[in-house]
Amino acid sequence: MKRFIFHIAIFLTLLASKTAAQISPGDLSTAHAKLEGMSNCTQCHDLGDKVSNNKCLACHKEIKSRVDKRTGYHVSKDVKGKECASCHSEHHGRNFEMVRFDEKKFNHTLAGYELTGAHKKVDCRECHKPDYVDDPNLKKKKDTYLGLGQKCLDCHEDYHQKTMANDCAKCHTTEDFKPATKFNHDKADFALVGKHKTVDCKECHKMEVKNGKDFQQFADVPFKNCNACHDDPHRNHLGTDCKQCHNEQSFASTSSLSKFNHGKTNFPLKGKHKQVDCRDCHKMDAATPTNVFQDRLGVKTNRMRHLPQRPTRGQIRDGLRWLPQRKLLP
Repeated sequence: MKRFIFHIAIFLTLLASKTAAQISPGDLSTAHAKLEGMSNCTQCHDLGDKVSNNKCLACHKEIKSRVDKRTGYHVSKDVKGKECASCHSEHHGRNFEMVRFDEKKFNHTLAGYELTGAHKKVDCRECHKPDYVDDPNLKKKKDTYLGLGQKCLDCHEDYHQKTMANDCAKCHTTEDFKPATKFNHDKADFALVGKHKTVDCKECHKMEVKNGKDFQQFADVPFKNCNACHDDPHRNHLGTDCKQCHNEQSFASTSSLSKFNHGKTNFPLKGKHKQVDCRDCHKMDAATPTNVFQDRLGVKTNRMRHLPQRPTRGQIRDGLRWLPQRKLLP
């Protein structure tokens, strides 16, 4: 009798196991483990039918939201029209990976973001991690590929510390952050001319430490006059409009001296004086940057003598007659 009861117990156990197997073909994955059990079948399946896409999307609202907006991988040509279960099948056991694909062959452009430059070489998990996800619900999901923004600053630290516009692609490429190969200084407020073209950026855009981090200033660099960057060797004796005499090719060049406005001095040039070379009046051979053109300071038009006899007021005023310089009136 006992042996009969034992065999009956074994038979019922096997029958129950076989029946359960017919109802559930296997354990659900860890992600869906909470849906295990006969009473939960209709959470995913339509009664007596296969898994329903609508029921999948009713749970996976983050996917449905993107599908409704017609954005992301799930509306691409590779996925559109497919059943969810054709890619994400279930009942293969707790450790089965429902999201699986060949990362090296995956066409990232289908996800709505083309990988270019250095982005092609980066491991997926360097970008797809909770640190870069803003949505609090997506942030909790393990190994999700959702939730990333497409702006540079969504993943990268702002080296410029909010001193520049956030349209990074205007200056930088995905090949490398430095140098900023797309930046054109000619389109900036200060176009580079002459020797300025060969100067290292760091000579004007100084490196420093700001908020505890390396920083290079590119915005709000003063440039209204040369003295904003250059020392004034004339010690402000000749004003701040350096371009009247100098050019960007060389500070020592005197090719721009003709632009100097002599009318702003005590000795405005008139008549023949306008045609005289600076060296005919000023001692420039032995001049230094601090005393050049200072040898005639204070001389006015009524304190000169070019003529053998004292000129008339009209001659002095109009500069009509000219002879080689002899001396100035005491």
